[in-house]
Amino acid sequence: MLSTPGNSRIWLVGLPCRSNGSRIVRLYYVVGEAPDSAEALCAAVRRANSAPERDARGQAPVEPDRAEVQRIRQHVLGDFVLEAC
Repeated sequence: MLSTPGNSRIWLVGLPCRSNGSRIVRLYYVVGEAPDSAEALCAAVRRANSAPERDARGQAPVEPDRAEVQRIRQHVLGDFVLEAC
């Protein structure tokens, strides 16, 4: 049984990025209050494309078309679970 409602608006978004041009790594962003998974993805991409984030990864672009978006839910006992969207 989950304590967060089915319409929870907290999301975990994983965006793939190529480090040093070859190895794929995922950058994860927690997005709160997005009404749906598409808006959560847009918010994460905006964060990933901010100047400080781009500078931190050496200007490597993220690949939003291969993103992973999951809803964060919480069980009654306090455990968190990820729900695929």
